[in-house]
Amino acid sequence: MGYLSLQSGFGLLLSLIIGSFHFTHSLSAQSCNLTIKGRVINAETGEPIPYANIIIRSENIGTVSDDQGNYVLTDLCAGDYTVVCSRIDCDHAEHHLSVENGAVLVQDFRLQPNSIELGTVEVTGEAVHLHSISGEDQLNQAEMAGTQGINLGESLEKLPGVNTLKTGSSIAKPVVQGMSGQRILIMNNGVRLEGQQWGLEHAPEIDPFVAEKLTVIKGAGGLRYGADALGGVILVEPKALPTAGGLHGVVNLAGFSQGRTGLASGILETSVGKKLPISARIQGTVKRGGNMRTPDYFLENTGLEEYNYSWALGTKKETWSAELYYSSFFSKLGIFSGAHIGNLTDLQNAIEREEPLQTGDFTYELGRPLQRIAHELFKAKFGLKTGNIGTLSLQYARQFNRRQEFDAHSGYGTPPESLDDPEIEFEVTTHSSEIDWEHKPIGNLRGHIGAQLISQVNTTDRGALIPNYENLTAGVYWIERWRHYPSPFELEGGLRYDIRQMDVGMQGRDSIGQSLDFANFSGALGLIFKQPAWRARLSVGTAWRAPHVNELYSDGVHHGSASFESGNASLTQERALNTSLGFDWQPENRPFRAGLNLYYNQISNYIFLEPSAEPVLTIRGAFPAFEYQQADARIMGLDARASWDLNGQLQWSAQTSLLRGWNRDLEDHLVFMPADRVSTALRYQFGTKEAASNAPFIRLNASQVFRQSRTPAKGDYAPAPPAYLLLDLEAGTTLNLGRQPVELGLSVFNLMNTRYREYLNRFRYFADEIGRNVSLRIKVPF
Repeated sequence: MGYLSLQSGFGLLLSLIIGSFHFTHSLSAQSCNLTIKGRVINAETGEPIPYANIIIRSENIGTVSDDQGNYVLTDLCAGDYTVVCSRIDCDHAEHHLSVENGAVLVQDFRLQPNSIELGTVEVTGEAVHLHSISGEDQLNQAEMAGTQGINLGESLEKLPGVNTLKTGSSIAKPVVQGMSGQRILIMNNGVRLEGQQWGLEHAPEIDPFVAEKLTVIKGAGGLRYGADALGGVILVEPKALPTAGGLHGVVNLAGFSQGRTGLASGILETSVGKKLPISARIQGTVKRGGNMRTPDYFLENTGLEEYNYSWALGTKKETWSAELYYSSFFSKLGIFSGAHIGNLTDLQNAIEREEPLQTGDFTYELGRPLQRIAHELFKAKFGLKTGNIGTLSLQYARQFNRRQEFDAHSGYGTPPESLDDPEIEFEVTTHSSEIDWEHKPIGNLRGHIGAQLISQVNTTDRGALIPNYENLTAGVYWIERWRHYPSPFELEGGLRYDIRQMDVGMQGRDSIGQSLDFANFSGALGLIFKQPAWRARLSVGTAWRAPHVNELYSDGVHHGSASFESGNASLTQERALNTSLGFDWQPENRPFRAGLNLYYNQISNYIFLEPSAEPVLTIRGAFPAFEYQQADARIMGLDARASWDLNGQLQWSAQTSLLRGWNRDLEDHLVFMPADRVSTALRYQFGTKEAASNAPFIRLNASQVFRQSRTPAKGDYAPAPPAYLLLDLEAGTTLNLGRQPVELGLSVFNLMNTRYREYLNRFRYFADEIGRNVSLRIKVPF
């Protein structure tokens, strides 16, 4: 009877959602419902231009072209309009149009390119999007809308080949094709994110609301950004600063049933002045949640608090541009108290039990153990056109990161007088500078020449998990891309040389007193073959990475991950040879699209964290123990995706990721590699295809994650968990309150409240993943 009631209640809820969407659509049909649509095209090459701005002059109506150059302006009244199309790297174009009753007007724009910024991420402008030869995937604004309120790592899980390495229910960091941590570079507004990212539970200190889109460049495509991007690069790209006057912005509100979490985020921006136009933006986010819940019990001490803000200023003249950016990120994260165990017997019982030893109730209160993280970023960038031959850019950034980790203080330790006494405290300050010259086409070549310098000082003010250290990294690079129309081929090649010097000082009361030097070359070659309906790409690249100080010298309890970690001072630098082969099928005016990416990565001296034979008992309690090891390794796999527009309203999509990691020295599987997974979704849009930008929709997604059966023979503290299937439901619509659009979204994650554990979650030893999570989102642009 309970199941029937649940089923009936869910059916009634679904009927109400669909009915409200039909009602909303019928209301909009009674008012202005005319449409202008078309494509934005490069006047020289005929290729589509993505992310161009299309606005109706004197009206508060506008849109952005998609990745195929298509745009749609809907809900227009009959009348005469001036429609303007612009992009920062093209001359703008405009058309005077008359829209009549019952008409769907088709109008294409042909933009003439001027100065092109290749492969850079700027606040003041947007680069012409050249597909990475090694393969890339992107979350656009529409896809990101369904992830509003969750962290960066979980947002990226929508992309094939991207997983998350989790520590409990609220900490997640991205894994790209089996690699994570120091092997993945995150570029936050054009600046390489630097903090305490070496820890498995040290999630990126980035507010996802600052991003307009998220891009993952896989494999060897990260040569431009750093030598150690063995696994890839994640670009967090904000929207360009406004160039039109007036006050604009957006307010985002969201609530989640898990943790009874609520958040509010807002952006306010404007542009003033004529002779020296100044563009400005301020942004902020507040988020708070309490204890999360699995299908059967609460997870004690899993709440969070987050407070973020940023501002940006920019100006642009014909021959130069300048910008300033500042962001502040602060969060407090509770660490699941059931992972901190007092003795070895209880630790073994906790791992073997189906439920934690203590489950607790709901509360917003944050107790020990917890993390407290603060991150600041300041960036200054100046651009100068060097005559008619290119553009020179200079960039300086300073980052400060403070991480405090508070242990549980069981009966083995002395209780602290206040929460302000952390067991471990790290502070790292990073100064980085870059000079980059992008030259205009010389024949059929265009490219970048540049240099980077990073100076970093880390102090461990409390605890002795890692020592104090200083890093100095310098690198130079040269990248060229050959394109000749109408040839179907594109070629790209690049070379990079980096040196790194690390001076290691005190670790607690002990002096390490070592100076380590590393230097090496990186390189990449790639080929793209394009036809009207499909594209093939092949890339080969080599990259290297110096061992980080934690891999060399860790010694002690890492409270955030509830583990005892031991470094290995004999580790040497990693060297990877990455090969990828990709195919994209994207015919125009065809309902079916697909993509396939095959990769084979051979890594010499691959560094990994291996479970020790026995846990460790300390004065802080008993913890699973891990030690850093090194071996030659092989990581290979495939990512695939497909979509089919069945009838203009119903769309099917699917994606899969398969990966194999192999320890070539031991002839055994690598530990902590993502399990195989496949997902499929059906999306139904109410109304016509032309009104896709604001039409109501509903989407059901099913994700199957298989059991990770390829684990090392040496074993782990707990076997890999069983396979699981998750269902997610998403729905959304846009209400027009006069001329004010209001976007509404409803998501239900883990719709069936499935009980499961994820292999890549370190706390799978102790507890299940969270259960059903209902999210309501409201977005109000103005």
